[in-house]
Amino acid sequence: MNVVENIRYNVPLPLFCLLIILSGCNFREVLDDYPVSGVQITLDWTGVAENLPETVRVIFYPKDAEGRKVDGYLPAAGGEMKVPPGHYAMIVYNYNTECVCIEGDECYGTIRAYTERCIGMDAGEDMIWSPDDFYVVALDDVEITKSEAAMVMKLKPERVVSSYSFAVKVDGVENISTVVCYVSGLNGGYFLGRRLCTLAEVPVYVENDCKNGLLQGHFSHFRLPKSADTRGDSPVVLTIRIIKVDKQVQEILVDIKKLITPPTSGEEEEIQPAPDGEIHIEVPVPDGQITVEVDKEEGGNSGIGGDIGDWDDETNVDIIV
Repeated sequence: MNVVENIRYNVPLPLFCLLIILSGCNFREVLDDYPVSGVQITLDWTGVAENLPETVRVIFYPKDAEGRKVDGYLPAAGGEMKVPPGHYAMIVYNYNTECVCIEGDECYGTIRAYTERCIGMDAGEDMIWSPDDFYVVALDDVEITKSEAAMVMKLKPERVVSSYSFAVKVDGVENISTVVCYVSGLNGGYFLGRRLCTLAEVPVYVENDCKNGLLQGHFSHFRLPKSADTRGDSPVVLTIRIIKVDKQVQEILVDIKKLITPPTSGEEEEIQPAPDGEIHIEVPVPDGQITVEVDKEEGGNSGIGGDIGDWDDETNVDIIV
């Protein structure tokens, strides 16, 4: 009985070794079917960003049966990747962002950047975060040939986020408990391969600080690179919601579309921010400042009307952007 058991265990061993050898041959044939070529990628950040990202993600999307998807990470300056010969669409973007998220990265036409909803803020409004600086290279067609020498690719990323700041004088800061600011009508997403912006479903949150008689705000949104068409037409409204110490709410709405929308062709050249910089905009509020007064009459309402069109009735001031 013991002899039979020994035969059962010892006989398959040579067969097992033979299978390993054959498997190794098959795996070698697979490698031979998919040779790879070196691709040396160099990224030029001159005039694009002063504070370079730590890491970039590089994706090669195959456009024919010869290629295979290649996904890797490189330093900001670039580096070498191994890619099978074939035709590809290619995406490069900075990876180490705080607010920008990526979805749909399985395909060149669906990879999209966006920001998530603000959580933990009792602002009385559903909002999303502003995107941090985001840089993209998108190439529709790249041919990788079989070669022992590395193919050199010199690429220049494009900034696809615009950042803005503003400062508004405030009279009566001592009467303010909280200030919430947001902008509706901004872009909330960006398709990297399609070079297409999508409007945000909810307003973009504006970081703000109100002290020493000045309300300062900062926000950003996705924009199209210079090589793409201008985005669709839509109203852009800045809302400044002031909660006073007496719990009354004062709300100011300002149309800022002309301050942030790039001009169409034939108009004055678009003002570009310095690398990693912001574009400062002058927000046109009535009388050049916001006056915050506490209503001393019980049941009174000292807030400014919620409609932009109401300004003319209440203040009789023409606002020219």
